[in-house]
Amino acid sequence: MIAHAWTVLQGLLVGVANIIPGVSGGTFALVLGIYERLLRAVGGFGLGTLRVLGRWLAGPSQPARRRAFLDEWRRLDGSWLLVLALGAAAAILASSRLIAWLLEVHVAPTLAFFVGLILPSVGVPYRMLERRGAREALFCLLGLLGMLGLTFLQPGAGQGWGLPGLFLAGVVAISAMILPGVSGSFMLMVLGEYEHVLRAINTFDLVTLGVFAAGCLVGLLAFVRLLNWLLRRFHAPTLAFLIGLILGSLWVLWPFKAIPAGARISAGVNVWPQALDATVLWSLGAFALGLVCSLGVLWLGRRAGGAGR
Repeated sequence: MIAHAWTVLQGLLVGVANIIPGVSGGTFALVLGIYERLLRAVGGFGLGTLRVLGRWLAGPSQPARRRAFLDEWRRLDGSWLLVLALGAAAAILASSRLIAWLLEVHVAPTLAFFVGLILPSVGVPYRMLERRGAREALFCLLGLLGMLGLTFLQPGAGQGWGLPGLFLAGVVAISAMILPGVSGSFMLMVLGEYEHVLRAINTFDLVTLGVFAAGCLVGLLAFVRLLNWLLRRFHAPTLAFLIGLILGSLWVLWPFKAIPAGARISAGVNVWPQALDATVLWSLGAFALGLVCSLGVLWLGRRAGGAGR
């Protein structure tokens, strides 16, 4: 029982991290010492898992199918993963309204806080680079330019790309969420779907959430495996490309924007503040707070890593 309670708490922390743009759920998993276990459990999902589940659902009373399902459940560390996921889901449901309110009422300070959170997190994949040469610099530049290009392709009206875009956002978000230093919700913001997903969570829009979940499932079964393969075969270039993505994405989080009425934040145009007013001062304070929080998480991560050696 105590073990389950601790797992729920771990899930809550990972869930809070995943709902805040700029905070990496993967980094929190590293800090909590569950990253490798989580990666093994998530990476174990495949088409074979779906086949075993489908056979069991078609005949749950048949002993052979039930045994096959239980074996697959144990192989995936299913009980632990389910409890962790429930804790994460509870955190997302509890914090999504607060984040949505902050982005609506206090846009600039909230975005500045996110920028403060994400800047130090670039150090996580950077320290994981085993070499830092011209090839890595090139891949970093490609990632940066690719992300900037993606932000300029945003729909001008701020209405998003519809259900296909939401599906793609699910694929990208689930892939980003498992990487230390890369925020899945931040990628949603870059793709212009963050507010859409937040609104769906707060209003229990099952159609929107279903399409997003389907994208997450596809990403889990396909893209995450590709990403893991790239990290195994081309570790440094892949990490350098991810660093470029993070740096390029900061353009989206620039706190001061001219946002058309009724449009999403991602449709706003970046501007320079005209005066040192209260909004600018609050934003600077929020940026500093984000830096402190991010550095604190990274410090805990290094301390946990040192304790584990």
